[in-house]
Amino acid sequence: MTRGDKMGEAEAPGRMSRALATLETRLAERLGVTQGTPIAVRGDLPVPELVSVLEDLPRALPWDAKVVLAVVRTRDQLHALPAWLLECGVAVPTWVVHGGTLVGATGAAMVRDILRDAGFTTLSSCDIASGWRALRAVPPPL
Repeated sequence: MTRGDKMGEAEAPGRMSRALATLETRLAERLGVTQGTPIAVRGDLPVPELVSVLEDLPRALPWDAKVVLAVVRTRDQLHALPAWLLECGVAVPTWVVHGGTLVGATGAAMVRDILRDAGFTTLSSCDIASGWRALRAVPPPL
C-alpha cells in the first residue's frame, strides 16, 4: 500500500461525513427548522436522516410549536390526523410525513385529498429519504 492509498482511505470517511451533514442541512432547510426551533412530533420518525435533523431540537406541545411534523403509516392514521390537528389547536404549517411509495395506502394524492377535504391548504412537498415524503399543509383559519 502506498502513502497515497492510505490518504485516500482516510479522506473517504471525512467526505462521507460532510456529504451526510450537507444532506441533513438541506432537509432541515426544507422543513423550515433551525437550531432552537420548537417542534411537535406525532408518531415514530421513519428514517435515520429525519431523526438526525430533529434530535437536538426542543420538543413542544402541538399548540406551542413553530413546526409540527406528523408521521402517518396507515389510512386510519391519515384519516384521524386532521381532527387531531384541529383539536390540538395547531395554527402553524404541518409536515405530514408519509410513505410516498405506498400506493393506495398513504401516497401523496391521498394525503393531499384528505387534508384539503378537512379545510387545510397544501403548500409543498419534499423527499425525506428511503421512499418517504413530506407534504406541508396549513390548517384552516380558526
